[in-house]
Amino acid sequence: MVIGLGHHPSVALAQDGLRVTSSSAESRFPQGILFRVHATGPRDITAITVRFRVLGQRALRYDNLQFAPASSVQGEILVRTDTANRFVPPGAELDYFFEVQDAGGATVTTSPQRFILLDPRFDWRRIQAESASIHYYGPVETLARKVLDDAQATLRRMAPVMGATVEQPLRLTMYNSWADMRVALPPRSQVKEDALITEGVLFPSTGVILVLGSVPRVDGVTSHEVVHFLMDEVMGPLISLVPAWLNEGLAVYGSTGTGPSYDDALSRALAQDRLIPLTSLNIAPGPPGDVILMYGEGKSVVTFMVETFGAEKLRLLLRSLSGGMAIDGALEAAYGFDRIGLERRWRAAIGAPPLPEAALRRSRPTPVPYPTIVPFGAETPTPFPSPIPAPAQLPTPATRGSCARGPGGGDAGLLGLAVLGMLLAARRVPPG
Repeated sequence: MVIGLGHHPSVALAQDGLRVTSSSAESRFPQGILFRVHATGPRDITAITVRFRVLGQRALRYDNLQFAPASSVQGEILVRTDTANRFVPPGAELDYFFEVQDAGGATVTTSPQRFILLDPRFDWRRIQAESASIHYYGPVETLARKVLDDAQATLRRMAPVMGATVEQPLRLTMYNSWADMRVALPPRSQVKEDALITEGVLFPSTGVILVLGSVPRVDGVTSHEVVHFLMDEVMGPLISLVPAWLNEGLAVYGSTGTGPSYDDALSRALAQDRLIPLTSLNIAPGPPGDVILMYGEGKSVVTFMVETFGAEKLRLLLRSLSGGMAIDGALEAAYGFDRIGLERRWRAAIGAPPLPEAALRRSRPTPVPYPTIVPFGAETPTPFPSPIPAPAQLPTPATRGSCARGPGGGDAGLLGLAVLGMLLAARRVPPG
């Protein structure tokens, strides 16, 4: 199925002779979307507004067209989508319509039209599955089907474990090379641009995951991001209440083809008695080696929780977090113990030394972050990044859970020098 990037015409019914004869949307990615409209009437047309909503977001965006009033108007506007807080990823779907008004006060509104924003450099094809789809280009249909199958399998396997109800379809967009994909990412610093290769990134409010199809373990990258997608479906605007060890531990637990790096890091830390206490892993640590260890610990702890206490306890934990509880209270409600109690049991299960007394003294209650309050009808807020002094790519305000590696390659699991899923801001937009 070839996806068109150009016109999606719509004709509005006339009111007092005022009518829209054509309207369309065209991808100018990454700069934006070019909207065009032609309207005629018995009086001068004085105002034209284009309104659109990205599927998965609740805010309705709008822009006013600039033109000279006349009885017949051909107008167009390039709505920019290449800034951090207005970024729309390729593969996102949106509905748009036009409102037209003339000098006599007559108005007409076009019927909503569906548009898929895609990168116009390539001839895209789409494969649709039950609860996910993938856009791809080039002679890679077999790989695209495999990536889609991996995503579907992860949804089927992990949604029941997490108690997730998928309310929006998952949209995968696969690029064949880093040179192709780097243009499709949100704005980021030149240092990050030169130092890191993004392998996968989730844009949760749109349900879009960008995947680099040329990486050796693309199945692991895909499944990792799908688990982050499910976590966002569970938590919504309270995603910041999920500590890094749990968020990333679940993503690694639910991933396929992750390689041995996380387990190796955990084994070394266990032998050297340098495990990082869970109370110190509410956010990811700075040193890349410690980040990899966090992933190993998180995977091990989540595996212990599921295999020892069952998935229902984990679902209750996530429900409590999504209801606004902090992590210790949510653990108490689900398991009857807090992070200290969990870590003591986990350490005993894997043969680790007891939790150091110093870690117990340093333990502090987890602060409860409040969701960002956004005025009615406002744009998506620009979240603040996690204050982590790491040399890795932090997701931009439009992303969560990106996987990256240094351009020199090397096996550091899916992580490399990446920091995954470390936004501490609510990103769902309130009704607008």
